[in-house]
Amino acid sequence: MALLSPANPKFRKPHTVKLKGVATDTFLAFGEYGVIAEEPTYLTDRQIETVRILLSRNMPKNGKYWIRVFPDMSYTKRPLETRMGKGKSDVDHWEAPVRRGKVLFEWVGVDEEFSKELARKISAKIGIKVRLLKRSPIF
Repeated sequence: MALLSPANPKFRKPHTVKLKGVATDTFLAFGEYGVIAEEPTYLTDRQIETVRILLSRNMPKNGKYWIRVFPDMSYTKRPLETRMGKGKSDVDHWEAPVRRGKVLFEWVGVDEEFSKELARKISAKIGIKVRLLKRSPIF
């Protein structure tokens, strides 16, 4: 099975994206709980797939999860022991630029203690600090 990658990218080798500032989509759109990135990073397709497997294996039958990031930016890398020059190299993998405050994953159907444990496991898998976000009740 292939990892996450865009089907038809507009640009195969884009310029890098600056990760300064705070993300604009900092609210829960689907689930009751979610995790927010506390530091800027590039999430690779392997990291997102690892968290997807973690969520699907740990989520109970009545639980559901959403992935709010997609790796649509290519990362190019030169082969080892290759001389410099001769243009930009081939695509090595795909990644998603993540600014501070972006909602990465959401889920519903579990209690708060289980959600705290899920957030801790997600943080360990992707290697950045994340914060658990809970939907506030609407009165």
